[in-house]
Amino acid sequence: MSKIIDYKGFIEKYFTITTIDGQIVPMKLNDVQSFYYDLIQKEYGETLAPVRENILKSRRFGFSSLIDAMFCVDFILGEIGKTNLASASVYSYRQKDTDELFKRVNQFIDSYLLIAYSGGQLHYENPDDRKYLPAFRAKFLRKDVGGTIIEGQNGSVYDCLTAGAKVSGRGGTRQNIHWSEVAFYNNTDILDARELVVGAEKQVSDGVGKIFRETTGNVADNFFAEEYQAGKDGRSQFKSRFLAWHLFGEYSTKAPINWEMPEYYQQIPNITPDQAYWHFRKTNGLTSKLEMREFPTTDTEAFLLGGDPYFSDDSIVYYNSLIAKPIKEGDYVSAL
Repeated sequence: MSKIIDYKGFIEKYFTITTIDGQIVPMKLNDVQSFYYDLIQKEYGETLAPVRENILKSRRFGFSSLIDAMFCVDFILGEIGKTNLASASVYSYRQKDTDELFKRVNQFIDSYLLIAYSGGQLHYENPDDRKYLPAFRAKFLRKDVGGTIIEGQNGSVYDCLTAGAKVSGRGGTRQNIHWSEVAFYNNTDILDARELVVGAEKQVSDGVGKIFRETTGNVADNFFAEEYQAGKDGRSQFKSRFLAWHLFGEYSTKAPINWEMPEYYQQIPNITPDQAYWHFRKTNGLTSKLEMREFPTTDTEAFLLGGDPYFSDDSIVYYNSLIAKPIKEGDYVSAL
């Protein structure tokens, strides 16, 4: 039976994160991370298991950090006997991103070890305190291979892999899998995104663990777009979420007094002029196709702006918004 775990409380008590300007600070969930965490707790209950999520989001929300931190909580609590053992795999689509993900995972664990093994006297933010980490890691981990995998003394595994690499998992078992920027996974003659993702996910048994597929949008006819739509339509075990740019409070720039908010932003409930002005500047006055995809207002916009349609993007977005679901659907079979 799954136990209730206060992931947010554990993360904010023990973990640190390095900011974009290089500062090491305690990890505190931002507004959109907290919004999503509360959302899935309401959806799945406080045990947060099993979780199956397709997440379509705007850029720089910190969702990889949140998901990987939750996996680290499972890893640590399993190792110290508070919950069942939990092994995790985290996938990225580029090697340099894989390295960054694993570096962050190690920082989470190191931050915990310094506090837990010193009774709160040592902290990762203090460079002098980090000299104790080799001894602490040797005590806590059985296998410690830089840039590839860590294994706890009791058998939990946490690895970060590059999607499509020969090491991509298909055998064994996992309780947690995170696909980072899955909409951008390459399709090749040897391996396509669907084969990779669906194959690896078989490592997680039905009814247990967590699988997160999180990404910004891409083209409208790839694996993730199809899976997102299936979840949105209720045809999949995965639930599809769209998280628009304006949910993030930091996306705001003081608007000039005489600036008139374009009609485009009137579709967004409760948006402020400062939020709209931030997005307006970010997207070069709503003209940058790339930035509109990176910071979409609707899920339809996120996917369509990734391709190169014959008709204008604005027209397709508008007319798609008018499409209603049929009153009734059914399957018909005919034969001679």
